[in-house]
Amino acid sequence: MKYYIYLLLIVFLLISCQEEYIGQYPVDSTIPGKVTNVEVIEQFGGGVTIRYNIPNDDDLLYVKANYKLDDGRSMEVKSSLYTNTMNIIGFAKEEERTIELRSVDRSQNESEPVIVKVTPKRSPIFDAFESLVAKSDFGGIQLKWQNEAKADLTIMVSKPVKGSSLTENIQNFYSASQNGLGYVRGFPVGEQKFIFQIRDRWGNTTDTISGIFYPKFEEELDRKTYWKRWNGDPSIPYKRYSGSYEIEKLWDLKTMAYTSSSNFFHGPAGVPFPIRFTFDMQQTYTLSRLKLFQRGNTWAYEHGNPKKFKIYGHPLSSARITATDPENQWHLLGSFESVKPSGLPLGQRTQEDIDKGANFGEDYNFDIDLAIPVRYIMFEIEETWGATEMFHISELAFWGEPAE
Repeated sequence: MKYYIYLLLIVFLLISCQEEYIGQYPVDSTIPGKVTNVEVIEQFGGGVTIRYNIPNDDDLLYVKANYKLDDGRSMEVKSSLYTNTMNIIGFAKEEERTIELRSVDRSQNESEPVIVKVTPKRSPIFDAFESLVAKSDFGGIQLKWQNEAKADLTIMVSKPVKGSSLTENIQNFYSASQNGLGYVRGFPVGEQKFIFQIRDRWGNTTDTISGIFYPKFEEELDRKTYWKRWNGDPSIPYKRYSGSYEIEKLWDLKTMAYTSSSNFFHGPAGVPFPIRFTFDMQQTYTLSRLKLFQRGNTWAYEHGNPKKFKIYGHPLSSARITATDPENQWHLLGSFESVKPSGLPLGQRTQEDIDKGANFGEDYNFDIDLAIPVRYIMFEIEETWGATEMFHISELAFWGEPAE
C-alpha cells in the first residue's frame, strides 16, 4: 500500500513541476503566407524603418525580424498584425545588413523568411563624438557635444592609472539632450590627462580620444564672514515677507533641513515675475559653481522654490538694470533650471527629492565662457515650482577663483 502511495506522490510531483504553457496551444500546422512588397521608407542613425504588406491569414499573430548587430549579437523585433511598419535598430556602422522577415500565426507556425537588404546610417554616437569639445575648467574640465538625433548616449570620461597601462572610469554623462553639457570636478590644479568615448544603449562605442588639460583653482566662498545686504541698484529695492525671513538667512550656514523650519529668505507675496534681489560678496571672484538649498521638507519642489532663474554679476557697485552704458550693465553669468529627480507631478515627492532639493542642495555650474570677476550678485527668478508670485530659498553657496 505504501508503495502505491509513494508512486502517486512521484507522479503528482512530476506533473506539478512541468512548466505551464503560456498562450494559445497550436491548433494547426499550416504555414502562414509571407510578407510582400517590402521597402525601406526611412534610413536614420543606427537603423531603418521598413514597410510591407501583411499576408491575408485569419490567424496571423505578428511579423518578426531577425538580424545581427555589429558585435554579432542576434536581435529579434516583433510587430503586431495591426501595423505594417517596423523599426530595425541598434547598428553602429553604415553598411549593408541582412534582415529576415517571417510571419507568425497563433499556432506559432512561421512562414519562410523574406530576405531584405538594408543600409542604415551610422549610429548617432559618431556625430556626437565628432562634435565633442573639452576645455579646462574650475576643478576639472567642461564638456560640450551635439546630439541632433536626441539619441540616448553615454559620454564616458576616464583617466590613466598612474604607473600602469590601465585606465579608470571617473564619470559618465547619460543624455538624450540635443545640446549636451557636462562638468568633471574635483581635480587639483596642474596637468591632467582625460580620455573620452561615447556609447549607445546597444553597447556600440566610438574610438577613444584623449587630451591634456589644466584645471583651474576654485574654493568655496566664505559667505558668513563677508556677504552682506546691498541694494545699490535703486531698481531692485530690498523686500521680504516679514522680519522673520530676512536675506541674511541665505548665508548663515544653516538650512531649514537641520535647524529651524523658518530658516530661509522669503520674498513678499504678489510680486510679478521676474523677481529680483541683490547682495554684496565684499570680495571679487570668478564664480565656478553654485549650490542652492530649497525651503525643504514638504516644501521641496513646491510653492516658492525657484524653478527657472538667472544669475548676474558685476565687479562694481555702479551696476544698474536701467543702465545704457555697457560698463554699468549687469553681466549674465548663467541661466538655470531646477530638475526634480523623481519627475513626479506637483504635490508628490520622494525622499530623494527632499535630499537633493533641500538637505544636500542642488548644484549648478557657471559656464566659463560667460565668467568675469564679480563682487555684486543679482538673482532673477523667472518661475517657481508652484508658479507663485513670491519665492523662498534656504541657503546659497558659491565656489570660484578669487581675483588677484
